[in-house]
Amino acid sequence: MVLGIDVGSLYSKGVLFDGEIRKKVVVKTSYRPREAIAEIKRELWGYNLIAATGYGRELVTDAHRTITEISAFARGAAYIDRTVRTIIDIGGQDSKVIKLKDGALDRFVMNDRCAAGTGNFIEKMAQALDLTLEEFGALALKSGRPEPIDSLCVVMAETEILSLVSEGKRIEDIIFGICDSLIRRIIGISGQIGIEDPVLFCGGGALNPGLVKALEHNLHSVMQSPIPQYVGALGAALSI
Repeated sequence: MVLGIDVGSLYSKGVLFDGEIRKKVVVKTSYRPREAIAEIKRELWGYNLIAATGYGRELVTDAHRTITEISAFARGAAYIDRTVRTIIDIGGQDSKVIKLKDGALDRFVMNDRCAAGTGNFIEKMAQALDLTLEEFGALALKSGRPEPIDSLCVVMAETEILSLVSEGKRIEDIIFGICDSLIRRIIGISGQIGIEDPVLFCGGGALNPGLVKALEHNLHSVMQSPIPQYVGALGAALSI
């Protein structure tokens, strides 16, 4: 029984795996990654091997193996569907586009410099509009067209969004525009390697229906992982 742990900047994920996922859990990382790792171990007991990935993987000091997030996502995605050619992962503090070839890692690009291309951007914009993430995603689904959001900076985007609200623009269209803006940034960075179908959308961002809608709006055909938050943890477990 392998415990796969993905220590992310905002959330840490764990899966118990012995050929199939037996149990899984997600906990907040915040500024306490060691406590998050310990909580995962308490919740997912019964393992005899540990594999770790994520930005805090080196903190899992008793791991039998550590691998990069890119390798973990490649392994996890190929396990979910061997036909996947492109992975789009939107996490709290970064986003990644990963290309696979014959089920193995080929190339990748990552955005870890600009918050406007990450899940944190969505959280900040939801807070600015005094909405929960659930309300934010639900409203995006009611939009017929995205209101253009052009600012490339989180602070300036917030100002632009509040300006659109004061102009009387439909809140549903503004929210869909926020989601569309984030997705267009990610597609923009993918230009170096391209995006090929089938595309698998994963990471915490894939739980937001507004981002799913925006991705489908731009790419038309997108696969959703049944376990979007756990693809990295699964990939770590598969490395043993």
